[in-house]
Amino acid sequence: MDLGLNGKKVIISAATRGLGFATAQSFLKEGAQVAICGRRPGGGESFEAGFQGEGHPLARSGLAEALEALGELGPVHGEVVDCADGEAVRRWVDSSAQAMGGIDIVVSNASALGGRGNTREGWDLSYEVDLLSSVAMFEAALPHLRKAGGGAFVQTGSVAAIEDHPFGENLSYAAMKAALINLVHQLAHRHAGENIRCNTVCPGPTRVEDGSWAFLEGYMPDYYEHNRDRHPAGRFGRPEEIADVIVFLASERACWVMGENLMVDGGYTTHVKF
Repeated sequence: MDLGLNGKKVIISAATRGLGFATAQSFLKEGAQVAICGRRPGGGESFEAGFQGEGHPLARSGLAEALEALGELGPVHGEVVDCADGEAVRRWVDSSAQAMGGIDIVVSNASALGGRGNTREGWDLSYEVDLLSSVAMFEAALPHLRKAGGGAFVQTGSVAAIEDHPFGENLSYAAMKAALINLVHQLAHRHAGENIRCNTVCPGPTRVEDGSWAFLEGYMPDYYEHNRDRHPAGRFGRPEEIADVIVFLASERACWVMGENLMVDGGYTTHVKF
């Protein structure tokens, strides 16, 4: 199936590794050009992690390594951006549009994740990274989408927004993911008349080699195995399995899908999806 993405201009936040990186790969394989961002510069440059932390202890690569790998697949642009900084996100969106000659598709993927204490500082970080970075991306991209005659906005969510999936003390991660579903639904109805489609994809637990679940496999093996065994298939999802759904939703082949929250979880969630 030709998804009609050849030459499309795509921006993806937090795409130097994990699901964002896999999504960039999938778009490039379809002939799109891509602009990404990430916090870590890579290439041996120093990195101040701050309160958000460094993520997976083995994840030492960053933007430089991602651009090198993705560049083998097609045209890709990138900048170092901390998505907790809304103004930096807006500047990156505009500079990406300038570099590519416009924007057709926006994938909001940044997350502060969970696993930290249930503190005001933790809530503020989740609010700024998960929720407000999405708001900043959409608002900054909107004039470019309008200029293009329409486009697609896809938000990465989580099944934690739908069913209780506790990890540690933190409550903000799931709450912000739930808020994003509501936000995207409102945006979908507000902008459908402008040919701008907005949808959310909620992955279940997905194993990435330099991601959280790979870390938890060694750090908390009982928790890892419990979540793995909950899957009817007996395994975690793979990043490319989520990425391909995001790419399809962003394509014109999904032109009649609007305001949806699509769970891609291998049957991990147990409620009936009426």
